Amino acid sequence: MEPVKIRIFSMIKDDSGESQTTEQRYTGTMTERSGKYYVMYHEDAQSGLEGTKTTLKWDQNRVIIMRSGTVDHRQEFLQDYKDKSVYRTPYMEIPLLTHTRYLYTYFRKGKWHLEIEYTLYHGDTPYGEMKLLIEIEGN
Repeated sequence: MEPVKIRIFSMIKDDSGESQTTEQRYTGTMTERSGKYYVMYHEDAQSGLEGTKTTLKWDQNRVIIMRSGTVDHRQEFLQDYKDKSVYRTPYMEIPLLTHTRYLYTYFRKGKWHLEIEYTLYHGDTPYGEMKLLIEIEGN
């Protein structure tokens, strides 16, 4: 397990056209097994998910985000793929649908870049247009 720095830029555009952008920074660990990459880190209070461990798993065509702890959720991203999932909290379960419109993973100048654009639905209702840029760099 190699120590890494993780930067996550997320942009949410809701159905009224309002946009919100956030940046989060974490430290974690990374490993590679059988052509797939794994990064693990613990969420903090800033993310609203304190007490949750997040694992990113990816290869050239797919990114999976798995969370366990105060929330449990598995979200899969694959070009033009619609992923049905349930976001579980101690208080409720929220059915979600993620429709990936764009996915690009690459390694350049010592950093991994995971770029994802998707529409998130709560049940059948669009929640918003999302963009994620995740940068992973060795310490």
